[in-house]
Order: sequence, then structure tokens, then C-alpha cells
Amino acid sequence: MVAIVRRASYLPLLLALTAGAARADNFDFASLESLIASGDIGTIEELLAALPEAQRSRYALLFESRSLQEASPENPRVVLYGPDARLILTFNGNPSQRGFRVVETLEFDGVSREFRLRELEFPEHPRGAAGVLVSEVNPPRCMRCHGEPPRPLWDTFPLWPGAYGERYGASLSPREHAGLARFLALQPMHPRYRYLPGASRFADPQTFRPSARSQYSSLTPEPPNAELSSDLGDLQLLALAARLVRQSAFATYRYALLGVADNGCSPLADFYPESLWHSQRQAFERFARDTARANARQAQLKAARATAGGRAAAPAAANTLLPLRFVAESALRIPTEDWTLALETATFDFTRPPSPSRPLREALLAAIAPGDRTLETLSYSETSADGDRYCSYLKRRSVAALAGPGSGAPEALAQPPAGGSDGARAPATTGSGATAPPAALRLCVNCHETGAAPLIPFSRPAMLARELRERPAPHGTLLEEIRYRLSAGAGAHRMPLGVNLADAEQQELDAYFATLANSVN
Repeated sequence: MVAIVRRASYLPLLLALTAGAARADNFDFASLESLIASGDIGTIEELLAALPEAQRSRYALLFESRSLQEASPENPRVVLYGPDARLILTFNGNPSQRGFRVVETLEFDGVSREFRLRELEFPEHPRGAAGVLVSEVNPPRCMRCHGEPPRPLWDTFPLWPGAYGERYGASLSPREHAGLARFLALQPMHPRYRYLPGASRFADPQTFRPSARSQYSSLTPEPPNAELSSDLGDLQLLALAARLVRQSAFATYRYALLGVADNGCSPLADFYPESLWHSQRQAFERFARDTARANARQAQLKAARATAGGRAAAPAAANTLLPLRFVAESALRIPTEDWTLALETATFDFTRPPSPSRPLREALLAAIAPGDRTLETLSYSETSADGDRYCSYLKRRSVAALAGPGSGAPEALAQPPAGGSDGARAPATTGSGATAPPAALRLCVNCHETGAAPLIPFSRPAMLARELRERPAPHGTLLEEIRYRLSAGAGAHRMPLGVNLADAEQQELDAYFATLANSVN
């Protein structure tokens, strides 16, 4: 981390000036750093006071958090997402909570169309701007949950477990009512929360469940969780489009990708020459089955997280971007298991609140149309009664591109891993017969051997084997504690923090730890 250099010492005057002068228009991380430096800001409270009001006016409240910042019903984690979520700041409210002295940020770079993660750490004893430590871009402790390239983590529409207003279009649960009442009682005088404009909106029932009249008249804005879902969903689709365009095979598959973006033209088979689709059909059907299984698992885990308040979650059909993802994986060789905003890994739910915007299609069109005047003209009628001409043109151009010499037709996708029906695998062994650590073990090492969590020697098998058997823990031995923390029964305390492992990954870890504990040292 690097310190922000002290620029001035007249804090009261500068706070007043910067609070009035700072604008949310194009307010990015550089603006944030400048604000801290010019105002000699040394505390999170001073930073919140100086932020543009527009940057503070749109926010979500999390009463449960699986991030590096803890949350509680009375002291929620606040997600400030500003006018368009291009710069997000998060903080919590109690000194006893993990991450209390840190502001986490997520910025969307409009040029590279990539997300950037940073942390601002404020010292316990303020020393002005000189005491504020700014992390490197995309620090490893953030990347282990957000992936590489990093993406936002925010549950997909219409269910956001752990955030006030968990269920879209539904009234608050008794648990949410009680927690929100405690928060709103302390908010006006709280050192941090008092800088949140319009907190009383969370006490208005119509914020989360508008009346039929207000819905019909479009008088009620979307609830905070849906607003954030829509903004982040748009930005993530822009980032995905940029990744597709950068691939060497994009030129060959550009018409197919544009045609199936946002499920616009279908079916995918019409974009392939008949002989090529014949070789791809079974792979596509298998791809669809695997997607359905993964999303069924996500729905179960997500519902389990939401039922902690006593009410089951209503299932929702997911938008999986199936044809586009198939082309991306089979032809462009881009893995898509880290594309969504979902907390559960290896799932494919891209469902967003209803919106006329189609950023994925528009971004791909912007990359292709300048070199194709016919496409540019036809794109204007894509949503009209004459729209079939647009789709028909894309299909003809795609078939021609894929039928030509050197088209680089894709091979069939690899078969899923061998094992049981759920994809679970037995622990692998090294050439010496020792149990090989599963890939997910790195998540344990990143937390418990870097100071972010209590020390457990996950990278040292011999030492870990003894501790698994002998080290006491709240649920018995360390092995029993780890097994509990890997299970859904641990709720918000489930490990790895901020990540929902796939069933196969969880079972691999469980088998690995059990094998180590039973080994003779």
C-alpha cells in the first residue's frame, strides 16, 4: 500500500469547500484520491461528509455479509453505488466488525472496460491524508473471491439474500423489519450512517413493494437492490463484450455472437453451416444440460441463504445466455463460469431487472457495424416488424464466414469430469502416492496463512494432519470444525469467506482433509 500525501491542514474549511465543489459527474477513483488529498481527510467519517451527495444518495444495506467487511442488522454494510455504479464504495459501522477501518472500492474503467478493486485503509489514530493507505489495484486478497479478471459479486435478480429487501416486489420479512428498525433508530446520530441521505426510504413499505397504482403510473423507482443489479449487470455485460472482441477468433464468429447476444435471434443452429452444426449439436445439448444442473444447484443454495429469515424463496427462471456462452467457450476458448455476478461459483444466471437497455448487443454492434454498412442500416429496424431482415442477414453472414477456408471450426467441448452423477471426484494422488491438494485449497491458504484469518497450516500437510486430529475447536476437532464451516449449515459463517464452492469442490476438500486426518505421521 502507498500513503496519500498530505496536501493541506485547514480541514474544516477544506471539508466545506470540497463537499460543495465535488461533483458526482465522472467521479472516479482519481477524483476520490484528489478529494482525500485536498481535504486532508484522515477518517472514513470525514470522507463520507466530503463525498458528493449524488455518490451517497444511492445505496444498498447488507445485514449479512460474506465479504471481508462484516455486517449485522443494526450495523449493516453499506454499498454506495452512486449514479451508475461505475464507482462503488463500501463500509460498515461498528468498531468491533471486521473491515471497520477500510473502505473497499470497485471502479469500472470505461476505456479498458474492466473492473478495478482497491482498498483504502484508515488508521486508528488519524494523521490526515498522509495516514491513508491505498492498496495496489486488484490486491490478491480481493481477487481470490472476485476472480481474474475481477467481476462484481452481487446476487442476481430477483433475490438478494442478506440485503434489506431480499425479495423483489415483496414486503420485508419480520427479521428484516426488526433489524431495519434498529438501524433507522441509530442512523441519524451515527458517526457514519448519518451521512446517508434518504435513509427513511427504507422504512417506506412502497420502497420494496410498490402499490399497483404507483407501478402503473411509474411513480416508484426500483428498490435499491434492483437498481444495483441493473447497473452492475449493464457494466458486466460491457466488460464481457470487450473480452469477446479482443479474441483472435472474434472476426470469424462476430455475426453469430451478435445474433444471439441477449437472446436476440435464434436458434444458434441457424448461424452454423449444416455440416458444422451436425458436429456441434451434441456438445451444445450437453452444454445446456450442464448449465441447467449448475443453475438448479445455485437456486437451491441461494434459497437456503434466504430462508434464514424463515421464508422460502420463490424460484425464478434464469437467463443463461446459453448460445452466446457456447460460442465463447467452444470457439473463442473463453471460460464462462466466472461471468455472472452470482456468489455461487460455476453458475450461469444473468437475470436482470426488466430494462430496455441491451448493453451486450449494443457493444458488439458498435464493434462490428463500422465495417459493415448493410448491418448498420438493418440494425435500426431490428426491433420493428421488419426485424427479421436483421436476423436473416446475420445468419447468412455467419454461415458464410464459418463455411469459408480457414474458418477455424471449433472442436467439440470436452466431456465433464469423470465421477459420480454430481461430478464429484476422489482425491487425486501424486506419483509418490500422497494425496494431492485440491485446487480449492488455495482459498484456505490465502486467508489462513496471510494474516486475514486465524493461522491454520493448510500448505503444510504433515503439520495440518496433526492439527486436524488434535486441535480443539467449537464443533469438536479442527477437522469437524472445517467440515461444519464448509457446509450450508454454517450460514453466513460458511467458508471460504465470500465464495460458494461447487459441490464437487466442497467434496474434494472434505475428502482431502479426511484423508490427511486419518494418515499416520
